[in-house]
Formats: sequence, C-alpha cells, structure tokens
Amino acid sequence: MNDSRLETLYKSLDHTIKKECNEPITIAFSGGIDSTLVAFIAQKYCDVELIAVGVPNSHDLEAARTAAKLIGMKVRTIEVSENEMVSEGIEMQKQIPLSGIEVEFMLPFWIAAKNTTNNILMCGQGADELFGGYARFRKENAKKNLSKEVKDLLKRMPDREEKITDIFNLKLSCPYLDEEVIKEAEVFSIDERIGDVGKVILRKLAIIFGLPNEIANRKKKAAQYGSGSQKAIKNIVKHRIGFEIDFESEKIATAIAKATEPENEGWVETTVEKKQLKAIVKAKNLGSLREAAEDFMACVAVAEKVTKE
Repeated sequence: MNDSRLETLYKSLDHTIKKECNEPITIAFSGGIDSTLVAFIAQKYCDVELIAVGVPNSHDLEAARTAAKLIGMKVRTIEVSENEMVSEGIEMQKQIPLSGIEVEFMLPFWIAAKNTTNNILMCGQGADELFGGYARFRKENAKKNLSKEVKDLLKRMPDREEKITDIFNLKLSCPYLDEEVIKEAEVFSIDERIGDVGKVILRKLAIIFGLPNEIANRKKKAAQYGSGSQKAIKNIVKHRIGFEIDFESEKIATAIAKATEPENEGWVETTVEKKQLKAIVKAKNLGSLREAAEDFMACVAVAEKVTKE
C-alpha cells in the first residue's frame, strides 16, 4: 500500500464496520461496490444477512446474486411485483412524508428493513456523496462540493433512513457516514475521489481489501432504476390530478382527511396544511382517473357533512 492516506482510510472503514458487528447484522444489498465492500468487510467479524430487493428480473437482483457469489456469501432476494411495489410506496408515504423521487429510491431500503431478521440494518448510503459517484459530478462545469453533498445527506437522514429503521425497531448503520471515515476520505481531493469513472478512491480501497476487480470496478444503477421501483410506479400510476380544498378550520380538514383515507387507500394521497386539504388522485387511465376523482369528492362531501353535524 504505497499511499499512507489509503492505509489510514482502510483502517478507519474496517474499524467502523467492526465495531457494529457485536451481533448479527443485515445489509441492504444491491450488488454494487458500496454495499458489497461493506458486506465483504463485515463478514470477517459477524454473521451477515444480505437482502436484495427488486421487481422480477431487475438489474439489482441479478447484480446482487453475482456479487454475493463472487465474495462467497449468500443473498436473500425479495422479488416484488409492480402492484406490490406501489402498495409498499403508499404504505411508506403514509408514515413518512417523502417526495416522489424519494419514494422511488427509498422503496428497496424500506422493504429490506421490513424483512430483516436482525436488529442492525447496515447500508452503503453516503458513498456516492463522499466519493463522488454520481454521473453529474463528471459533467463539464459540474458543481462538485462533496462536503456539502455529505452534509445535506446527513441532515436528511433523520427524516428518511433513520425514520424507516425506527418504524421497524432497527438500528441504522451507515459506515461511509462515520465521522472518522468522512475525515479520512476528505484528505483526498475532490478530483482524486471522483476521477474519470466516479468513486476512484473507493475502488482502489476495495481492491486493497481484496474485493474482486469485477466488483471493485462495477458500475451501479441508482436504486430506483436498478430495483425497478421507478418503472413499477410509473407503469401502474400513469395519470394523476391534484385538489386543494379549503375548510373552515384545520380541525375539520384533518378530520375529513382521516375519514376519507380508508375509502381511497391506494389511489389518493392526502395531506393537510392549516385549513387546506391537499389531495393527489392517481389512476391507470383517464377514465379511471375521472371515476376516482368523482368518488373522492363524493367521500369528501359526505365526510364534511358528518364532521359538521
């Protein structure tokens, strides 16, 4: 190991993962370098369950199977139909306020958390931000403030990944976001970390750990693409219409949202902001959208009447 900086980063990541391995852990596994390196290190110190999530024949399921085989581990694959993917997304959104794109890329993590058999859920979150993995970092005149990327992610984690693990009574572990790992990674310049292919320093580190070259240099699709969650949601929900309905008070708006929820589960998302009920009605086609919208408004009318009485 010629570069002392790599040696220090190597020791830091190894120690960070080792200290989490006092008991069996589960890793949200996609077969990319981020989660595979974490799994490869963790298996030295404890029993590890790998969980990969995707629609049938998705990229991530195949990548997870081949990666697990290359490092001599078993992976538990969870195949989710498009309809089930949408249902899981709706369930997740009921408990955590997420944007549409966040729902798409957090779905595999949510399903992994829901199915883990251990108390600790480890993931590769943060590697793309810390080591410059996103393709946008390699575009001409790209903004490449990786420190800000990491800080922004850390601010978002409590309302997203941490909330999901809390719901399922799990402990979240993100080795790449450990303070010491971040500190040692930032010794390298931004250009060194990104390089021509992204995550160059992490790829070098993976080879030093002994990860097969095929994995260390593997390109990875984003979770929403690799798992098929984005395509599943778009295939099922093709049309949508939004409503903003004002009521006399926030109490009434909240009561109506709660009253209409069971009738419209799966196709209507509702939120309340002060005295306003906001709703998004979704359907497979325009005819179904019209019917769903009419049904929803009928439910609102009945709920409002009952609430006022």
